[in-house]
Amino acid sequence: MKFAVVMQRELQENLRNYKMIFLLMFIFGGILMALYTEVGPTANSARVVDPFFELFAVLCPMIGILAAMDAVVGEKEKGTLELVLSKPLPRRSLLLGKFWAYVLMIVPLLVVELVAAYFWAQASGISQYRWQLPMPPLGQWLTMVAIVTCVAMFFVAITTLISIFAPTTATTALCALVFMAPAHPLGGEFLRRLGLILHIESFAGLPVSVKFFLSVFSKFQKFALDSPNDALICCLSLLTMTVAVLLISSWVFERQNVAFKN
Repeated sequence: MKFAVVMQRELQENLRNYKMIFLLMFIFGGILMALYTEVGPTANSARVVDPFFELFAVLCPMIGILAAMDAVVGEKEKGTLELVLSKPLPRRSLLLGKFWAYVLMIVPLLVVELVAAYFWAQASGISQYRWQLPMPPLGQWLTMVAIVTCVAMFFVAITTLISIFAPTTATTALCALVFMAPAHPLGGEFLRRLGLILHIESFAGLPVSVKFFLSVFSKFQKFALDSPNDALICCLSLLTMTVAVLLISSWVFERQNVAFKN
């Protein structure tokens, strides 16, 4: 498949420019922060999973942005976009190849490093001597990993769409940061105030259609850690949104004369 050729090319390029190594260290640095600084669990923490999730609920959108911020505009900046589009390669395949390359870059790193952090925290005894808290069940930890991974994939798709329109890679990253608002505590405060206005005290009784849109908010994602059904809704919603954004990106890219804009 043609997109597989693009994916291979993109992976090789990101190895050459050290982006993959940077993402590896970025994720590893986040784990070290959670394990060995006050960003992680403290005496005031009720459970270990909460501060880990709160940290990676913010880091994973940034990981998605960093991975995909040069998806289309990067080709334009390097002067290779016209050459790429001159080949018998559908633009849809170009976008899909780049998207899956970024997914293959970040998903294994996230999963392996976060699962390794769980077992390291247990084996080293840090959960007891530093946090005085037991480690959560592995199933709940894997639920957290699944949710933050879906968040990262969603932001890869969002950033790819933005990169079609943005004039520079830096502009793409800055515009994508705006979409991080639901992951910020400000997004949680917005939901709290909205709940007060609508007299809603919990996410539990909300219909699935409402939870679908709430899945972009880290506050709902954190709630879903304790509910397997809501966690499934959250992951499926984020993946559905990711597919929708990719379809929109493909439709726009097929019809836009991006190669010849100044």
